[in-house]
Amino acid sequence: MPESSNLALVVSVACLSGGSGKTTTVLNIATMLSEHGKTLAVDFDPQGNLSQWLGINDLSDSATIAETILPDSERLQISEIIQPPTNEDRQGRLLVAPSDYSLARASDAIAMEPGRERFLKRALKPAVGEYDYIVIDAPPSKGILTYNAILAADLVLIPTECTPKGVTGAISTATLIQELEELDFQVPIIVGIIPTRDAWAGANQTRISKAAIAALKEALPTVHLFSSVRQSTIVQQTNHAGWSLLEAGEKSLAKPYIEVVETIVAKKTKRK
Repeated sequence: MPESSNLALVVSVACLSGGSGKTTTVLNIATMLSEHGKTLAVDFDPQGNLSQWLGINDLSDSATIAETILPDSERLQISEIIQPPTNEDRQGRLLVAPSDYSLARASDAIAMEPGRERFLKRALKPAVGEYDYIVIDAPPSKGILTYNAILAADLVLIPTECTPKGVTGAISTATLIQELEELDFQVPIIVGIIPTRDAWAGANQTRISKAAIAALKEALPTVHLFSSVRQSTIVQQTNHAGWSLLEAGEKSLAKPYIEVVETIVAKKTKRK
C-alpha cells in the first residue's frame, strides 16, 4: 500500500485468545478515531458482536463482510454492504461493515482458493481511498480469517486480559505475525499491547493482574505496552449501549484507548 496521508490507515485488533477485550477495543478506538476522520469499523468475527453493539442486529436480508471475500462470481463490493450504526447518530463519521455467522461459511468457501490469505485486503482496496481510518475486529482463533484480518492491516493492536491465558494469547499473536513474515507475507507493525480487565481491589492492583503485566513486559520487551483498562461493569454497560467510554463521559476509564488513538493519529499524520 503506498504511504500516503490520503489513504486510510488500516488497524487490525487481534488476539489469539477469547475474552481479550478485542471487540470492546475496536468499539472504543473506532468511535474515537471517527472524531479525527471518517472511519470504517470492519466486523471480521463470525460472532458479530461489534455489529450487534452498533445496533445492526438483523442481517437476514442484508449482505455482510462475508460476501466481499467470496470467489469472483459471487463477490460483492464492500460499498454494497456498509451500513451506519443504528444505535447512535454519528453523522456519517463512523460506518460499519457488518458480520454474522455466514463469515464462517465464507472461510470454508475460500479455503482452497489461491491468495485466500489476502482476500480481505483485496475487498478493502476500494475503501482505502474513501476513509481516513479502517479498524478490523479479528476473530479470536488462528485460521484463515485471522490471517486475512492481520494481512489486510498496516498496524496491529493486541488487546489482552490480565490473566495467564491472556498473556499466552498475546505472545501467540506476536508469534503468528512473525511466522507470517517468515513465509514472506508483508506483515503489519505491532503498534502495541493494551492490557484489559486489569483487576484492582480498592487502591491495590491484584496479584494476577500485576503478574500478567510483568509477564508481558518480559516476554515481549520490544512491543509498546499501553496503559491498562481497569475492570469495571461500566465497560460492559457501554459495550451493550454501543458507546465508547469517552462518549459515556468515562474519561478516566477511557485513558488507555485515548493513548492508542493518539498513537494511531500520529502515525497517520507522519504519512504526509
